[in-house]
Amino acid sequence: MKIVCIGGGHGLSRVLKALQPLNTHLTAIVATTDNGGSTGVIRDINNCVALGDIRRCCLELIDENALVRNIFDHRLSGGELEGHSLGNLVLLGLLQVTNSATEAVKQFNQLLGNQVTIFPMSDQVTDLKATLNTGREIYGETAIDALNHFPKHVELTTKVSAPKGVVQSILEADFVVIGPGSIISSVLPALLVDDIAQALEVTSATKVFIENIQKEKSVAGSLSNDDLLAWLEEVIGFKFWDLSLTPEALLELDLSSQEDMEASPYHEVSSLNALFKDLLGTATIENLSDQTT
Repeated sequence: MKIVCIGGGHGLSRVLKALQPLNTHLTAIVATTDNGGSTGVIRDINNCVALGDIRRCCLELIDENALVRNIFDHRLSGGELEGHSLGNLVLLGLLQVTNSATEAVKQFNQLLGNQVTIFPMSDQVTDLKATLNTGREIYGETAIDALNHFPKHVELTTKVSAPKGVVQSILEADFVVIGPGSIISSVLPALLVDDIAQALEVTSATKVFIENIQKEKSVAGSLSNDDLLAWLEEVIGFKFWDLSLTPEALLELDLSSQEDMEASPYHEVSSLNALFKDLLGTATIENLSDQTT
């Protein structure tokens, strides 16, 4: 079974970790518009795509006690490198040598011994731009997340294309898993890439959207999950999911206690693993389509 996962941040990395023991044909498409923290500093200096979420996804797939994981996750202290993770710097070096984010990620994954295919959403640099109801434009994920009022519209500052292989992986997938994670900064960016959106619209794969359990601390927290889904559908231009997994549905599936679920907005790996084991083991593509749980 071929599964494509789309997102960013902690959410996507945990989905991959949960799916890895269940399926060997995994592909991830990672958002690359983050402009905060050390990732933002690297982007500003080098005019490159965001590398932090890519590093997180790659490292999540190896043993958490592995020395190489601890080394690449380590954040340096002192001097100009204060706060930068070694993994981000290695990815930057590979990007500069190969002149391709896709190739840099491929080589980084090979270095780690990963079998999962991981793509940046694009090799080209772009950012998020929000338009408010007043017509004012706000640039960058960090500034958009910090807004007091939900934006009317969000788009990419520059039209970009997906790397070679991304569209084909979506078209050939049996399942596409989207989320969980920040709606604007993790879920939305890859869906704004035209050829990714077009592939999602026509693929025969069952598209599963995992909603957030907890309200976001960003501006997205001002809307309910239903309103966020309606907004996403309007921005993207089509319904991008066949099956939407709500917090209530996850509770009904008894994937974890309510206390555990409320403690983490990104879901526990064990809960996600149980969810996917149930979906992949007992459900068929046909009987999942056009449902909302």
